[in-house]
Amino acid sequence: MQVTFFGAAREVTGSCHLVQTKDTRLLLDCGMFQGSAFSDAKNFRDFGFDPKTLDAVVVTHAHLDHVGRLPKLVKEGYKGKIYMTPPTAKLTKLVLEDAEQVMEDEYRREYRPKLFELEDVDAVMSQVQLVDYAHRVKLDGVSFRYRDAGHILGSAFVELDEAGGPRLGFSGDLGNAPDPILKPTAQLAAQDVLIVESTYGNRLHEAQDLRKKTLRECLTRTAQKNGVLLIPTFAIERTQLLLFDIHHLSENRLVPEMDIFLDSPLAIRASEVMREFPQYYNQDTLKEVSSGEDVFAFPGLHETLSRDQSKTINEAPRPKTIIAGSGMMNGGRILHHLVRYLGDPRSTLLIIGYQSGGTLGRRLYSGEKKVEVLNERVQVKADVAAIGSYSAHADQQQILDWISSAEKLPGHIYCVHGEEDAAAGLATRLMQKLKIPTDVPRFGETIQI
Repeated sequence: MQVTFFGAAREVTGSCHLVQTKDTRLLLDCGMFQGSAFSDAKNFRDFGFDPKTLDAVVVTHAHLDHVGRLPKLVKEGYKGKIYMTPPTAKLTKLVLEDAEQVMEDEYRREYRPKLFELEDVDAVMSQVQLVDYAHRVKLDGVSFRYRDAGHILGSAFVELDEAGGPRLGFSGDLGNAPDPILKPTAQLAAQDVLIVESTYGNRLHEAQDLRKKTLRECLTRTAQKNGVLLIPTFAIERTQLLLFDIHHLSENRLVPEMDIFLDSPLAIRASEVMREFPQYYNQDTLKEVSSGEDVFAFPGLHETLSRDQSKTINEAPRPKTIIAGSGMMNGGRILHHLVRYLGDPRSTLLIIGYQSGGTLGRRLYSGEKKVEVLNERVQVKADVAAIGSYSAHADQQQILDWISSAEKLPGHIYCVHGEEDAAAGLATRLMQKLKIPTDVPRFGETIQI
């Protein structure tokens, strides 16, 4: 067995790993590279392999950096099955359709080329094969099963076995435990080699109690200043977790009443999908939902699905909170709100997710005071705050704990899906604590197992 890394190697986005055995060629994820714009030039490059030669595609979850190049793959000749869990399939359709709309907007505004069209999304969905957790799928000479990764609804890590050969584990993205909504990450079975994400490989999240405290303070301060709270968010899982927390703060009257606008069609539709799959919730949330509680709703929440509805937010009285995508501020409706409110000292920008290098979100997180948004130069006068524990990714200690609790420690580990410092930090920690040989592969590198 050999694995070649064609994405998420010493960077976070573009997850794409080619696994080749004597009889089978399969792809683990086929994600979009994300940087300054949705249509990053890297997405238009050759894959590094011929899509027509693939036998299967195994998708871990529905985030764009794991599914965003599937339409390109199919357009360039891949005809086989694309394996997903049932929630991943529903969310992937939403994510790809939303990305196409964002690219269409960028094309009309800036003449940026589009990576794919809606018919390519339809072609992807026609090739999807649904597989739930623990069910073993047999291919020619290899088999795999999905296990719950606890990252977003339907997310999975992969355990891949070659007949008479090695066992390969692929973490996909691991959840930030304990998740208030989802079940915890499943135990890893014995693997000869493990490919593991390292997004937060050199960092620890703050305690989740601090997360709610900071959110409560931002909402309260916004009300006191008669200001505007902007929360750029990833539409899937992060938004629902945020709504879940505001629901409980509101229910217990711990925050002032104000209008809160969910200005993300993708997030609104993703919440509807979340409601369809309560069997994926943990016991506490399932109990709440079974009693008739809508954990993603509360008084004062307004869902602005259409563009006309979105425009009404501008006239809404202060104080108000605006939750909008995209999470890295490299597209979506949040950009229009940033233009309007970043220059207002009464406003607060609350960053609650990972900000990839090169994105507007990273520049704002790093403290830049002048940024370009929608071709306008904006002076940043708003407060900028951040909450790390809203991340849907495991931190260094959580990754270490997950690997340590495996049925048997892997013989070798490769750290992917992390910037170079984060991946190297995790690799060093794993070698120190677990004494397992650990490497950080480069783009295009091939390993033999």
